[in-house]
Amino acid sequence: MMNNNRYWLFLFACLIIGLVQITTKNGISQWKLEQAQRYAEQRFLGYIAEARRTLKRFYYLPYLVTNDETTVRFINGEDRLEKRIKKQLIQLDKAANTKGWYLLSHKGDLLVSSVESSQLSRKNANTIVSNIHQQGGEISVVTKNKGVTPDYFIAAPVYRASNVVGIVAVQIDLSLLTDQWFADGEAVLFQNPREQFFLSSDHKLSADWFNDTFNSQPTATKHELYDQTHILVWRLQSKDYLIQSIKLDDLNWRLTYLTPLTSLNQTTNWISWSVAVGCLFIMLLLVILYQRRQKKLSNLRIQKLIEESEKRLSGMINKTHVGLVLIDKHGHIHDINLMAKNYFCLSDSMISNIKAWQLFEAGNPNSTTLQLLKNLEQHQELAEITSVETMARRSDGSYFPVLFSISPFPWHGTTYYLCTVIDISKRKKAEIAVQEANRTLQLRVEERTQDLKDAQQELVESSKLAALGRMSSAITHELNQPLTGLKTLLSSNQLLMERGETKMLKANMDLVMSLIDRMANMTSQLKSFAFQRLEKPYPVSLTDALQETLRIHQATLDRVDIRVRVASNISMVMGEEARLRQVLGNLLSNAIDATQNQKPATIVISAHTEQERVIIKVQDNGCGVSEDQLETIFEPFHTNKKMGEGLGLGLAITANNVRDMQGYLIAKNNSDQGMTFTLMLKNIDDKHEQ
Repeated sequence: MMNNNRYWLFLFACLIIGLVQITTKNGISQWKLEQAQRYAEQRFLGYIAEARRTLKRFYYLPYLVTNDETTVRFINGEDRLEKRIKKQLIQLDKAANTKGWYLLSHKGDLLVSSVESSQLSRKNANTIVSNIHQQGGEISVVTKNKGVTPDYFIAAPVYRASNVVGIVAVQIDLSLLTDQWFADGEAVLFQNPREQFFLSSDHKLSADWFNDTFNSQPTATKHELYDQTHILVWRLQSKDYLIQSIKLDDLNWRLTYLTPLTSLNQTTNWISWSVAVGCLFIMLLLVILYQRRQKKLSNLRIQKLIEESEKRLSGMINKTHVGLVLIDKHGHIHDINLMAKNYFCLSDSMISNIKAWQLFEAGNPNSTTLQLLKNLEQHQELAEITSVETMARRSDGSYFPVLFSISPFPWHGTTYYLCTVIDISKRKKAEIAVQEANRTLQLRVEERTQDLKDAQQELVESSKLAALGRMSSAITHELNQPLTGLKTLLSSNQLLMERGETKMLKANMDLVMSLIDRMANMTSQLKSFAFQRLEKPYPVSLTDALQETLRIHQATLDRVDIRVRVASNISMVMGEEARLRQVLGNLLSNAIDATQNQKPATIVISAHTEQERVIIKVQDNGCGVSEDQLETIFEPFHTNKKMGEGLGLGLAITANNVRDMQGYLIAKNNSDQGMTFTLMLKNIDDKHEQ
């Protein structure tokens, strides 16, 4: 009962001391804040006056140029005055210690400057021009980009009569406003009318940092002093700052003065912590007395928990499915769990009379495990083995495979060794079975692989024979027709000669010559299909090839609305002259044949560049082909024409020629009607750049 009363008395004393500490802290904080508030107001007002004086001396600068008649004459078109004005601007820039003087047109175009033109961005120029035309007089503009110091421009218009014909802008370095700030830890912030920060006297609390951290005005914490004065505090970078803020009506800027409260807080905290330490000291004395009493009770509870834990741990070790053996450096067994006893078929009497090494490969003197267990005292540094396969020996002399591990086990200053044994007899049997299955599977795979190779060879031979058959059939059909015609015509010519009918004889001879030309064309296609490949493409004229192709097919193009659209930057492509003309001729001829039954017939040939390629398209409004035929359209002897009208080698020859020129050829049906062939060749300009 007495102890409880003391305890409550102690708590009451701590409460009283805490209230005294809080009251003391608040009183000192109020006093310090009042002093900081008055001091900050005086310093802030002094700085504002100094900043106004600094900026005021720059306001008249643009008028040194706007009031000069030479400036108006130059803007009116007297270009010979440019050097004179530029020299004047450079002299004024040096004399006024500014960052640059700029003479702009009424639209914002830079006419002449004292520095490089790149220092006046187009955005800043547009901003100056917009404000000049809106206000109609002198203006000042602040621009700020992230990562750079702000640009401050003072500008005035140049008038001719009542019209603004030019603008004079002077760029001022605003760092002059922060260079005169001398207080350590304090900071002055500048904000534009859009509440964006553009200048700060502290590099840690920079304008960019404020703009990135706060989307708008930072949230201020209000405090009320005993004299009813309200102050605002910002929390920035884990520090408190007393703020003073005022808006300059003439510049429309907001200036904020930050006074750090770190020193004030440190003084307050030191006093409060002193009180807290005193309270803590008293409390510790009382806690020590209380802990002595509780320690006795705790020791009793711990002893009981240890006994229960030992029982639980012993039960877990004996029920685990892993054999555990604890031995010393001489190999004597000090402890063994139930599973290890079952593995080795050991009784309690046998454990005390046997050494650990006798449980492993006694018949194999070269066993690493056996040698390690026999000489643990000499090889203690090697006694760290994990998951080694070895043979274990039962008490009846039989052997079985195990997974053996050993690691040091220090206990009360003596080093023991914990051996872990896992019976892997079932796993070994499974491994043997898997190996046999793998060997059988490997033999079957080899047999199937050989069968596939034989089948593949047969398929290749069949494909070659099928292709040869298609080619032979196509050539036979195409040649039999003109040969039959020749035979008939020659027979009739003999009768006509006997009758003396020369006109009919002449007509038959013309037919004979046409059949011979047709057979010659067939042989020419076969020769072109087997034409020797191009070693390396070279620059050729695309426009010349197109003109030659159109001239050759001029007679067949009378009924066709032909349109040619070639980009102006295209003249040469990488290829080969004969192949390119043959490709364009085959594509055009194919389009003409496809539009025979179309009224009106339209063919569009276009060419443009795309990255490193020249894209040539031949588009028609013909009959088109089916999707199945589209997949085999470039294969040899594939044709939609009637027997006797072609071998089906035209597009195959075209595709081969395009591949020889290291290009690509794509065929696609149009969405409405007809087809489009897209030819892609290397651009000669890109080739030369490489």
